[in-house]
Amino acid sequence: MNIDQLKANLIEAQQAYHDLLTGQAVVSFVRSGRETRFTQAKKADLKNYIDELETLINGTSQRRRGPARLSL
Repeated sequence: MNIDQLKANLIEAQQAYHDLLTGQAVVSFVRSGRETRFTQAKKADLKNYIDELETLINGTSQRRRGPARLSL
């Protein structure tokens, strides 16, 4: 799969994740030539797929980390 296709898949997956977070009960899109459906219960699986695509595109995950802690 080339980088342009990976980027298109990432945009589609991110939109599906947004739809889940904003209340759409089920989202679906084509993944590896097959329709894939995600529900709220499968939200973590969709996030993992997004992270995987980001890793393939960028070489590293773009997952956000929590705030840094400062101890005095």
